[in-house]
Amino acid sequence: TQLGGPFQPCHAVLPPETYFESCVYDQCGTGGSTEQLCSDLEAYATACAEAGVALGDWSAGTVCRKCSVDLLCGPDSRNG
Repeated sequence: TQLGGPFQPCHAVLPPETYFESCVYDQCGTGGSTEQLCSDLEAYATACAEAGVALGDWSAGTVCRKCSVDLLCGPDSRNG
């Protein structure tokens, strides 16, 4: 729950604690899977959007960034 991070606008509307705890649990269970981390963050972003808080491209500049057809990403990146 980084102050000033891309999810900050949503924190007052949808407290992140439950999502954070779930993410920590999932990270322990998957040995730190980047794919699971990004999935958990996407779940919070989706819940924020459903609550009326648009976060924009929260994944830009992160390991969760989504690659477009015109953008070549490395073999370890997630494709959206």
